[in-house]
Amino acid sequence: MVKITILSPEGKSCSVLNLKNEIENLGAECDIFLLSHPENLMSYDFKLETDLIHSRCGIGDYFDRLTLYSWQFINALEVEGYKFINPIKTLYLTSDKFKCIKLLAKNKIKTPKTALIRDYEDAVKFIEKYNLDFPVVVKNSFSKCGLKVFMARNYDELKQLTKNAIWEGKIIQEFVDFKENGLYKDMRILVVDGEIVGGYRRVSRDFRTNLYLGNKVEKLDIDEELEELALKCADLSGAVILGVDILPTKDNYYVVELNSAPGTKGFRDIGIKADKKIAEALVKYAKL
Repeated sequence: MVKITILSPEGKSCSVLNLKNEIENLGAECDIFLLSHPENLMSYDFKLETDLIHSRCGIGDYFDRLTLYSWQFINALEVEGYKFINPIKTLYLTSDKFKCIKLLAKNKIKTPKTALIRDYEDAVKFIEKYNLDFPVVVKNSFSKCGLKVFMARNYDELKQLTKNAIWEGKIIQEFVDFKENGLYKDMRILVVDGEIVGGYRRVSRDFRTNLYLGNKVEKLDIDEELEELALKCADLSGAVILGVDILPTKDNYYVVELNSAPGTKGFRDIGIKADKKIAEALVKYAKL
């Protein structure tokens, strides 16, 4: 029997618990390793007994502060030669929103104009260079769940939002208006092992559409253009499991973010068995 370990920052996620159940339904063993558990210690001789590690964390904010602990933990496991799905290279990429944007833009995928900034002066240079109007978006490049994403509507707000930018990994983006009939509706498409599993639209009155913030979903009809776009993103990122977040406008699709540990609640809400598909891929790679 193969054994899969899910690395999780904490144990509240229904996506993690549902995934564990699906893995066990396939006859594999599954442990959830909580990085926040008080009894765990990453010592120099720490090892896991497992055939495959599925990480639900990377660099990110924890209790409203940027932490490198999970990142260092994964790096330490890499030394031992464990098999990771997604690959560690993909985890590195998708943890950093700015690096993702650079990779996508280099490969001719439309993204919002974006810059990595040190301070307010950098933000002003960006606006002037691309002749942008307000509002603009300021976010932490390592933020999760939409919690460090803000809109600046004028220079005074921009000055406040760009304080300590160099210490917090902040980026600035043009605002892509994806509102439809008074509501913001973006898209998330799930790719697993080279196949489109499904997609949904996140519906919100706020431009931050994350389900973590209490927003709702509706089913997405995926056309050939969207399918090709999502598969290209998965190929570029080297991901086995990937959530592709897309802002639709009248004329274009803009990829705004890639997620190597996408939540599955939205898919369950519309009847798509995302947990099962992810579990099948994890068991498959654990056996290789």
